[in-house]
Amino acid sequence: MSGPTFTDLTGLAGVALALGATVLALPGVRRLTRPRRGALLGAVVILALIPIGTLPVAAAVRGVFGDLSITTLVLLGSAMLRGLTGWPPVNDRARVALLGFVAVAALALYPMALGVGFFDPYRSGYGSPWLVGGLLAVALAAWFGRLELAATCLALATLAWTLRWYESTNLWDYLLDPLVAGYALGSLAVRGMKRALGAFRGTAPGEIAAPR
Repeated sequence: MSGPTFTDLTGLAGVALALGATVLALPGVRRLTRPRRGALLGAVVILALIPIGTLPVAAAVRGVFGDLSITTLVLLGSAMLRGLTGWPPVNDRARVALLGFVAVAALALYPMALGVGFFDPYRSGYGSPWLVGGLLAVALAAWFGRLELAATCLALATLAWTLRWYESTNLWDYLLDPLVAGYALGSLAVRGMKRALGAFRGTAPGEIAAPR
């Protein structure tokens, strides 16, 4: 019986870290000291990778959601580091720009991939030079526009795809997944409603708190 492949290990590790980051985001956990949060994170990751019966929890979650995109892992990793160390600080402009990119890409990709329209952009993820070149241009524009979070996600996703980090050979799977797409759309919708409510009440836009 052969052991787990490299792509299995990376996929399971990503899910385990995501589970740990989710636990760290719980309200009660946020009140713990940083050393205790670090110990809790390590315990959650280890428990997620220990087989229970025939499969570890991480494998069961992976079986339902698949491998998490690099964008999801960057967002979760950033939130996890911030909870443990206070770094990196929140750059709301860069965060909103990344969520906007994810939302636009998801709205264009998923409906068309399901048969809406005559063009399937998902097929371009198998190595279209136009897609790779377009992403490079967007990453450079984001970097020079001081939107480092978006540039980092694009660069790391493309690098992981080049290295065949996951089982998928489609670049879109490294850029997006349904979880981060839903999060981006929901977060932007909540932000928009708060701004609209603030405008209705006569509140200045800058006084509306951005969703975390």
